[in-house]
Amino acid sequence: METEMMVTGDKLEVKCTGVYHQAELMKALDSIDEIRNSEPAVRKCIMDMTGADFRVAGIGEFFIGEYAARKLSGIRISLIINPGQINKLMENAAYNRGLKILLAESRDQALAWLDQ
Repeated sequence: METEMMVTGDKLEVKCTGVYHQAELMKALDSIDEIRNSEPAVRKCIMDMTGADFRVAGIGEFFIGEYAARKLSGIRISLIINPGQINKLMENAAYNRGLKILLAESRDQALAWLDQ
């Protein structure tokens, strides 16, 4: 797995490639949190996950959503995914715990939502 991150103004751009299990995805969330804490201007995050292979299902997605809400509260985050890549369980778990999150299928959709 590989996670590339770049800050542009108030936005953190993250690109994920390779195989991700639950632990790797949680490490990526930790890295986002670290950058956000060191760059106070960052209020938005866009994660391009279209080049990644996720090996997380069921209750693992719930735990990731819960963890994301705990680590990343206070920012808006949009994940660009391939259709069927991740189901809504992760998004719902995070959203119901206060994280402003959207799973999108295109960069345009993700950016439009982040800029609302």
